[in-house]
Amino acid sequence: MYGVSKISSEQDILLTTFPGAQYSAQSLAEHLNVFAKAGIVVDMICQSAPRGDSVDFSFTTSYDNFAAVMKAIPAAAKANPPLISGGYSKINLFGEEMVTSCGVAARALAALAEAGVEIALITTSDLDISLLVRQQDEDAALNALTAAFEL
Repeated sequence: MYGVSKISSEQDILLTTFPGAQYSAQSLAEHLNVFAKAGIVVDMICQSAPRGDSVDFSFTTSYDNFAAVMKAIPAAAKANPPLISGGYSKINLFGEEMVTSCGVAARALAALAEAGVEIALITTSDLDISLLVRQQDEDAALNALTAAFEL
């Protein structure tokens, strides 16, 4: 309801962030290419708004890729070493009606805030919202979102 027809989750997610990456499509492509060549499937790609000539750039992957990510890091780390952390769950809100529904993200964020769940990363498209939360908060997040969207 309210534009969301399905909520799902995935555990054991690894977050990699490159703080102060060079602000250029070429630079971001080079970062991602390192991981693609290593056979690592990345998800939830997120870039901050530019600050001068730099951006913060993050992505998620399955924690099963931890060793491969660590092996690829030297080739990807240009100026600043990345921040890598695990212990996350990705929660997906999906709905074909999201494209014409107002306030879906606001409803989701309000429900998580009321449940005391912090969001580490958020990405969106026309049909879904992906939220990265601490794995220990997954059940509380799922309960809050299920109630908020009456599913």
